[in-house]
This record gives sequence, structure tokens and C-alpha cells, in this order.
Amino acid sequence: MSSYFRVGSIALTLLLPVFMLAFTSPLSMNAQAADACSGDTTPVQWNQTAQRLSLVPFYNGMWWGSDFYEDMYYEEEGKDSNSRTSDAVEPAYNPALSPEESWMYESYFLPRLDPLEENHFTSMLIGNDSVGALRVNLSENYRTTICITLQDTELNPVDGDVYLFTTQEYENYVQSYHASHDQNWWYGEEVDETLSDIPPEWRSFNFLGWKSYRDSHEYEKTSEVNFALNLDGPEVYTSLFSGADWQDFYIVIDTWDNVHDFDAESPNAIVAADVTIITTERSLILPPFTVALVFFAVFLTTLIIPFVLNAKYMKAGLSVEMPVESIVPSLDTQPDEQYLSRKELQQPVPLPEPVSGIETTVEPEENPAPSREI
Repeated sequence: MSSYFRVGSIALTLLLPVFMLAFTSPLSMNAQAADACSGDTTPVQWNQTAQRLSLVPFYNGMWWGSDFYEDMYYEEEGKDSNSRTSDAVEPAYNPALSPEESWMYESYFLPRLDPLEENHFTSMLIGNDSVGALRVNLSENYRTTICITLQDTELNPVDGDVYLFTTQEYENYVQSYHASHDQNWWYGEEVDETLSDIPPEWRSFNFLGWKSYRDSHEYEKTSEVNFALNLDGPEVYTSLFSGADWQDFYIVIDTWDNVHDFDAESPNAIVAADVTIITTERSLILPPFTVALVFFAVFLTTLIIPFVLNAKYMKAGLSVEMPVESIVPSLDTQPDEQYLSRKELQQPVPLPEPVSGIETTVEPEENPAPSREI
């Protein structure tokens, strides 16, 4: 087997998975996720396999909210805090557009959840200009498919935003929500909107804005979402100051006009979200370092191929095989067996002996050639 064939086969084997992913269309992936949304489901065990959370415009939930800073300001100025007047208008509670219960948005208790290894279905009612979230603990041993359908109370499709966050990303999202609904927040909505246009390659350095998980699981201005997720391992956030921090996942349904440019506006109605979670056990789980190993092998092969071709080109013509039978003899070649040696050529060749009993006579020529005398 030639070296060209070996190098080509190795390069093709390494690049085959990349070509398969490149030619896979999003339509086929969405269709596959849609087929995986059907299956037997079990009721959700709240605060054991999932936790229901909410964000509402009429409740801040932070002890350092606007009232805290206003009290500090009036105490420093020596004024009566009861007679203060604030320009900020707090959103009024509207029960017709706020179906959330108090335990959803006043919850400070985050219990430890079991790994999500069963199929579940649940419905959530989300008020206008609010957020509904499901906190789950996804397992790396299972492929998780999440299907969400949004509609109003009259079963009409409603456009909303669906995001998938980790714990740290969800905390940044909560701060952005409160900043947009509280004019006395330490940084306003204008600052947050300027951070929404940061390119994706620089969003990791954005300490004030927020992004979805892997910067790709955000589905905006839609009424139906189907997506699948495979984890490489347990999601753990490592910090220089706090060490390793376990990260849960938050499935968020957004019905407020957030800081993103192309998100859905508030529908001015109660949104009913049907959430179906299908888990499938994975048969083959590759370690995370295989991705870096494949790309390193492709990069190394790309570097080696020019050197191999150059070496073959430089060696071409150095070793030339001489033909067996050469017309012009050469001093470097040994004589063949068919050629006689010089000693054999110098020896006289014996003539054959005459046969006895047979007389030989030489007859004269009929027309001898005339001799020329000088």
C-alpha cells in the first residue's frame, strides 16, 4: 500500500464526521426532535424532579430594592421617609393578567433535585409581562428532548420567547428583568440594551448582560419549540474565588419585551405553556476530550501532508533501475554469463578432426579468376 493512499485514507476518516455534520440540514434535526416528543409521561414530582418558579413585574424580591436605597437616602438627608415622593411608578397588580401564585415568585428555597431520567408533561400559566421557569437537573446519561407549545386561554397560538439557562446565566437574566421593571435600579434598561448587541465571540466577557446556554438555546418570537440536548458531563461552574459550583438548568418561557432586539413583545394576555420532556438513555457516551483530539488530528494531518509530498518529490529519480540487457556496456555493471571472458577469447579454437575412410578431393574451378600481374 502506497503512502499516498494511507495518508488519504487517514485524512478522509478524520474528516468524515465533520462532513456528516455539515451536510445535516436543520429541517431533519427539527423533524427528529418533533418525533421524539411523543411517549408515555409521568406526573412531575414538584421540588423533587422539577421546581416551578416565576418572575412578575409587581414583585421585586430583592432586599436591596428601590425601597432600601430610598430609605438610606432620606435618612442621610434627615427627611421623613413616610413623606417621600418617587417618580418611579410601580407596576400595579392585575389579577386578570397575573395567574401566578405567591409561592412561585416568593420562593427562596432551592431544593436539591433528582437527575431527570423520566418523561414528564406539565402546563404552566404565565401572566402578561412575566416569566415562567422550570428548574431541572439534567443527566448526562440521557438525551433530553424538550417540546413547548404556547397558546392563550382561548387556545390561540401566542408568540413568546423560550430560553435554556444554567444557574449562573439565570441569575444574570433575573437581574436584567428587575432592572427593566424598576427605574431605581443601579443600572437602567438603556445600559442593558446596549449590551445586547455584543458579538457572540465577545459575550463571555460581558459581566452585565445575559446569554442562553451555549449561546444557542434561545428561541425567540415563536409559538412552538422542539429542541434536544446532550450533555458531555455534569455542568459545573468553576470560579477562582468560590471554587466548583453545581449548575442546574432553567427552562424559561418569556412573555416580556426583554433587551434582545428580535424577541417577542408582551402579548397582553395569559399564556398557557404545554411542556413535554422526553428522556432517552444514551448507548455511547464519548468523553469531552475526544472533540479536541479529533480537531488536533485533523490539524496535524493538514501539516504533515505537505511534508510527505515534498519528501516523495525530492526522492523521485534518485533510485533508477537499469535494464537487464544494456546495449552500451557500462563499467559499473557486471558482465553477463553469455559474454566470454578475455582469457577464453585468447585460447585457440580447436578444429574438428577429419573423418577416417573418406577421401576428400578439391575440384578446380571451371572459370578461375584471372590473376593480375604486376
